[in-house]
Amino acid sequence: MLDTRLVTFLTLCQTKSFTKTAEKLHITQPAVSHHIKYLEGYYHAKLYTYTNRRFVLTPTGRTLYQYVNSVHSDSERIREHLSLLSSSTKELRLGAEQSAGESFLPYLIIAFMEKYPDYKIRIVTDNYDALSRMLNEGELDFFLMDGIVSKSEHDYYELCSSSTICACSPEHPLAEKSVSIQELYNSTLILGVDKTPSRNRLEQIFRDNNISSMRFAHRIEISNSLTTVKQLLIQNTGISFV
Repeated sequence: MLDTRLVTFLTLCQTKSFTKTAEKLHITQPAVSHHIKYLEGYYHAKLYTYTNRRFVLTPTGRTLYQYVNSVHSDSERIREHLSLLSSSTKELRLGAEQSAGESFLPYLIIAFMEKYPDYKIRIVTDNYDALSRMLNEGELDFFLMDGIVSKSEHDYYELCSSSTICACSPEHPLAEKSVSIQELYNSTLILGVDKTPSRNRLEQIFRDNNISSMRFAHRIEISNSLTTVKQLLIQNTGISFV
């Protein structure tokens, strides 16, 4: 738990206003000023100044803010963790890439709830970079992804494997036909965005089979949305590998 004066300083850095800080903390404006003056005296340094009527932290103030904000974040995580330990209801914080979330996650949740009915599950769906950051910062217990990570900073476990198929609308000229890859090159290819694990997996499959995504007539890149890919396929916009 932070000292009250440090809480005042942290809030002031966020609001950049003595009036708004007082309102947010439900204290008087003179009390805010007193807290800041105390900290400046304690640390023997000016913590802020005004430039063109704008509240600006001094170098010392910025350093103090970074330390205080870090301690505050750690304190909140400790509080949440201890709260979970003392609570009869446990929580599983699970992340998932959208492709993995839509295809595999529902079955995982059903199986987990049958075995651990006392758990509360919180699910976050986002891209790999965001999920990786949340895992590093202790906001997730683990996350599901679909694809290959060549260099991972996390421990990982392969849950299952699946085949990749070429999908298209029933109205597509090549639907229900056996065709060569050269015939597919005349179509519009719908892809996930570059550098994502699912895209990495597809590119590896392409390399293993001497296929180049650059040779397709047109390409559409979709940012982490399997639903959008499905809708484009239904509308006969192109083909995709899923």
